[in-house]
Amino acid sequence: MFFSFFRRKRDDDEDDYYGRSDGDDSHAGAGSESPLPPAMGSGIGRLDRQKRLASRTQGSFGSSASRREQSDRTADELKRRYAEYERTHKAASASTGAAASGTSAASSLQRYAAAHRPVLKTQSAPRDMASIEKRLSTIGRPTAAVTASVGHGFISRNPDVVPATNRARAALGGGSVSDMQYHRFAAYLQEKSGIVLGENKQYLVNSRLNSLLSTFRCGSIDELLTRCMDGRDDKVSEAVLNAMTTNETLWFRDTYPYLALSNIILPELAMRGKYPVRIWSSACSSGQEPYSIAITVLEMLGHMVHIDPSQVQIIATDLSTDMLSRCRAGYYDAHALSRGLSAERRAKFFRPTHNPALMQIDPRAKHMVEFRQMNLLGSYALMGRFDVIFCRNVLIYFNNDVKAQILRKFAMCLNKGGYLILGSTETLVGVADQFEMMRCHPGIIYKKIR
Repeated sequence: MFFSFFRRKRDDDEDDYYGRSDGDDSHAGAGSESPLPPAMGSGIGRLDRQKRLASRTQGSFGSSASRREQSDRTADELKRRYAEYERTHKAASASTGAAASGTSAASSLQRYAAAHRPVLKTQSAPRDMASIEKRLSTIGRPTAAVTASVGHGFISRNPDVVPATNRARAALGGGSVSDMQYHRFAAYLQEKSGIVLGENKQYLVNSRLNSLLSTFRCGSIDELLTRCMDGRDDKVSEAVLNAMTTNETLWFRDTYPYLALSNIILPELAMRGKYPVRIWSSACSSGQEPYSIAITVLEMLGHMVHIDPSQVQIIATDLSTDMLSRCRAGYYDAHALSRGLSAERRAKFFRPTHNPALMQIDPRAKHMVEFRQMNLLGSYALMGRFDVIFCRNVLIYFNNDVKAQILRKFAMCLNKGGYLILGSTETLVGVADQFEMMRCHPGIIYKKIR
């Protein structure tokens, strides 16, 4: 009888258990007043937990399916918006407002994707760019096309599409010149300026020209060089040649040329009564060389009263129009003034300006120099004849044939008894018989004897 009562009681409890709400577990918890033995109470407690777990699992499966449906709807919406973006971008590319239109459409797509990124994440939860772009390809944009879109001014990002910057283009190869284009440009540069790049100087082209990409809205160095070499845009060609011109210089460089000028050349010309004295600084860069010559002449007034600065003409030429503009202005910052210029000369021949970071060359020296744009490979017919020619640290950039050609033109421009002053590592090529070498201890200058 006891066992039948026990079995009936257990069945009643189980029926009562399943008839109760999920949250009612008073008969299975600690401290319950159930007449069942402890072993049976713990067993029903396990049934209770299993039922609640099943209920939660079923609800989880249902919510997961709902999230997948929502993610599919979001993917479809992204497809639609990307198609709309493509149409907008293609239409805008034919007009002057292409950049602004592309940016607006891309921003709209970016905002929508950002707002639904949590939903998209539940679909596959990618952790790297490869997974993201793979998922993007499933909603209408192949990975290869995403990468190619950079060339049209846009770059793919996680998974939005936003306008690319020049830095992004450079990171993807836009900032490096190709080998074929490099060799074409090297020949072009030598023809136009005489500068010989040689082999494996791509890094020099990249570093000099990268800053021009944004100026002329070019997507790559190759595109910039194509515009330069086709001859249809003079501004691009001029800017590229300016950038490739070496502008390294300093005040009173190597010292001995200016000592020779003050101790040998100018006194000899004064004794001969040669007026006006014409001096040519043939590659003046940012102006330090011609202004150093002018300062040297002005300093001679304290030693030789018969030297008249008004009778000294200094012509300064350079290929770079940018450098010539700086020269004419005559402004120099503290860094430029610290290179080769003594504190005494700085105080005597420079004046402060409204900008405390800049000083300007004294008008006495400034008015002695005339700046002209000139290519040393061109004609010298309009230059006239000179008593002194400075051509320092320029010939090293030319091959021997070009060096000989330039030196022959210099010889024709020099008066008999005039002086040619070259860089410390440069020598006469093809015209050695027309000059006498003079040692200045230190340094060497060349006097024309024929």
